[in-house]
Amino acid sequence: MTIRVSMVGLRAPWGTEGGVEAVVGKLAPRLVERGCEVTVYCRTRYNALGSGIHHGVRLVNVETIYSRSLEALVHTGLAIPSATRRSDVVHIHAMGPALWSWVPRLAQKPTVVSIHGMDWQRDKWGRGARLALQGGEWAATRFAHRIIAVGHHLDEHLQQRHGRTCEVIPNGVDPLEPPPFSAVGIPGIKPHEYLLFLGRLVPEKGLDRLINAYNQIRPEIPLLIVGGSTHMDEYQQQLHALAGPGIRFTGPLFGEQKDALLCHAKALLLPSHLEGFPLVPLEAMAAGTPVFLSDIPPHHEVLGDAVGHAGEIISDHDWASALRDIGSKTQEYLHPMGIAGKAHVAKHYSWDAIADRTLHTYMAAIQAQSGIQ
Repeated sequence: MTIRVSMVGLRAPWGTEGGVEAVVGKLAPRLVERGCEVTVYCRTRYNALGSGIHHGVRLVNVETIYSRSLEALVHTGLAIPSATRRSDVVHIHAMGPALWSWVPRLAQKPTVVSIHGMDWQRDKWGRGARLALQGGEWAATRFAHRIIAVGHHLDEHLQQRHGRTCEVIPNGVDPLEPPPFSAVGIPGIKPHEYLLFLGRLVPEKGLDRLINAYNQIRPEIPLLIVGGSTHMDEYQQQLHALAGPGIRFTGPLFGEQKDALLCHAKALLLPSHLEGFPLVPLEAMAAGTPVFLSDIPPHHEVLGDAVGHAGEIISDHDWASALRDIGSKTQEYLHPMGIAGKAHVAKHYSWDAIADRTLHTYMAAIQAQSGIQ
């Protein structure tokens, strides 16, 4: 049986930053391999590949209003009538787009919503946007046949607030073969002699805290901040103004260059105060790089029993001492942490297993719509 799946709620699956985009980029081709016909509705500006079949997945461009508060909501609203008509399952990603989950439900189409994080808690949103995102959370729990949460902390939240249980399916990671250091392409750095932050430059990533800690101790090892901003240019300018000597901003990097940065870093640093289920620590561990993460529930969940082996959890006010400690550690000390990280993600975060569980969730949604329990 071929299942036609429409995915909405993201920018575009390849060539743009964002956790949802990365998830769909890994998941959609694997669903095609399992016999699904997958269509992803993209925001035109971000889809560098253009409409058509790519990696076995049909990409369809739909325009939107490119503003921070309206972009996702308007795009999903314009895309979801077509997504509903041409699919057997509508898969909506993220809370804001889930505000439209009543449309496929009203059309009696099996509806799945993936909750990637508590989006209404993000610092960038004003009051109106927060209310809309909370409305998306409410709509998902009322209209979706099945909800996928990327972490147990999100499942617990939806149970406590709405009495709705989820299928907990974490994000995954592929094994990573180290590219040569030459692929890094950044002058003045050496392998295993730089610290790395990788992610979007948004307030919830806690970069101001990391930069202040770095400025306080001024370690000899450079800190590379790799990523860009979406509708957050003012915040990015504030970070540049705050950064002292030794801190370098590269902008967003992709492909082999990004992989090389991950593989040859001394450590990955992620000081976020809000995450859903972050991909970057998984990618770093797959690259054999130790991770040092802020003390929030998603990071504890990512590391699990590998805390102290593949990486460490850093309390909010301990980043300066952590940077001093990491800078003094030898590669001989850190190398076993990298090995432990590789073993941890290989055991727990296989994309193939995640694709199998997602397909099972689609079947459960189809049965729920058909009244088969």
